[in-house]
Amino acid sequence: MPKQWPNRKSQLNITTATQRNRTGNPSTLEIPLNWLKSGIAVLLLPFCFVATQSFLSAFSQTSASTMVIGSAELWFFFIGVLLWLIAFFGLPRPLFIYVLGHELTHAFFVLLCGGKISEFKVRSAGGHIVTNKNNVMISLSPYFVPFYSVMVVGIFGIAGIFVNLSDYHPNSILWDNFGFSWSWVFYITIGITWCFHLTFTGWMITKSQPDLKQNGTFFSLVFIYLINLSILCGFLIIISDEVSLISFIQSVLDNASSLFKSSAQVWRSLIA
Repeated sequence: MPKQWPNRKSQLNITTATQRNRTGNPSTLEIPLNWLKSGIAVLLLPFCFVATQSFLSAFSQTSASTMVIGSAELWFFFIGVLLWLIAFFGLPRPLFIYVLGHELTHAFFVLLCGGKISEFKVRSAGGHIVTNKNNVMISLSPYFVPFYSVMVVGIFGIAGIFVNLSDYHPNSILWDNFGFSWSWVFYITIGITWCFHLTFTGWMITKSQPDLKQNGTFFSLVFIYLINLSILCGFLIIISDEVSLISFIQSVLDNASSLFKSSAQVWRSLIA
């Protein structure tokens, strides 16, 4: 059995955080920030529905021959996914590797937002960073940025400047019996690291993470789902010859229009 995930110590934005002095003006209506974020999350739900519908439609439009038989990239990507699922459910989970990527993602977004990091700690039992800045992107970034997939893309991207990674090398492995291409390694590794991100994200969400509570759990879940779905849609557009960015955007607009018309009909029937 994997280790029980402990309460991860979250110390984002505690070193120089200051409380704003509030003047007790009775005529000023103050709305709690988490209430506002929950309202935004409710407004995002229709877009989540439309985006999900468009993704499933685009996936179904891609022919089986393109997705399964004719696409070596997807074959190796799904091999990577399968390998990681076997490891995740059958072997001890690499908590230190996950925590390291989690905290490094926090740290990267802190620096990206102009903040400073005064402490950075990573252990298998949990990790934290101490910084003078915190916002939605900083606190939720590890849940929608596949850190190790980004690293893989960067490494292979740099290597691709010097070597043609798509070249096929016949009779080069297993005693000269099989061919080999570095692009296969790339797609297998992307499958492993992306599935690593999705499985750990899903698993950690159930552990009452302080990152989610900081922005309201409902808002955080909607935001994380929408960003991850957007990344998945982008990946489908890149690897599929039958789905383009323009056609996908048109599908989103068409589905949004259909949802609006259906909602309007339901509303008219209720008030009639």
